[in-house]
Amino acid sequence: MITKLAYLERRAESPTVTVFLHGLGLDAGDYRGYLEWDTEHHQIALTLKGFDPAEPRPRRPVTLAEHVELVSGALAEVAAENPGKRLVLAGFSLGADLVLRLAEHWAANGPVVARLEGALLLDPNVNQSTMTISRLIAAADPDDPLPALKQLVSGAQATEELAAVCAYVSKIAEKDFAQLRRLARDMLGYWRPDGYDQFGERLAAVARVARTVRVVVSASYEGHVPAMREAARRHGAGGVAFAALGCGHFDLTREDVLARELRGVR
Repeated sequence: MITKLAYLERRAESPTVTVFLHGLGLDAGDYRGYLEWDTEHHQIALTLKGFDPAEPRPRRPVTLAEHVELVSGALAEVAAENPGKRLVLAGFSLGADLVLRLAEHWAANGPVVARLEGALLLDPNVNQSTMTISRLIAAADPDDPLPALKQLVSGAQATEELAAVCAYVSKIAEKDFAQLRRLARDMLGYWRPDGYDQFGERLAAVARVARTVRVVVSASYEGHVPAMREAARRHGAGGVAFAALGCGHFDLTREDVLARELRGVR
């Protein structure tokens, strides 16, 4: 039982337990469809502190460092309660960045498990150039976020993208904007404005704690893949697998995509 974070769990007699980390301002509910669809694997979707609509709002915004401590603690509990199962981490967008940050945290403080079975990173950021949503939210007026949310919607380039962005905005608009803005600002500060060496260093840290690492990107990230792969090779993570799916950013959490890509890491 995870004590400090809200979560959804689908138990099953599988050799692995997969833990999902959500995107900026979202929550475990974004993985509910997949947890109900895939009944063969033991899976847990975490909700970051301050983003569960059913919980009282924290008195102050939670920092990125505190999120990392809380998630690391939750993973330690999962590992302790499932000693016969191998742990897999899957993160989408900001959740993928959290996988990178967790690997750095474990390098400095010791890992929560001897070794992860696998790590799946879905559209991780590579530098500030990929942080369109985070930049808008970080710069928003905390007392009047509506203009920033409107700007986010107006940036859609196609009908399907507009539908996906509108669905996203409708979810985050219900959340505590102070929490959302603080996390966006902290995560923006986590990345350099440009370049790929920082990404390569961080991905190598994940590769040191996970047997298998897979990076999957949407169409909007596809142009970064050659530089991402080269940075990974330079920093000792040449064995990491990369895949460009040509789909939309939010399509990466569809049930069929998750099922296919998770097969490569568990």
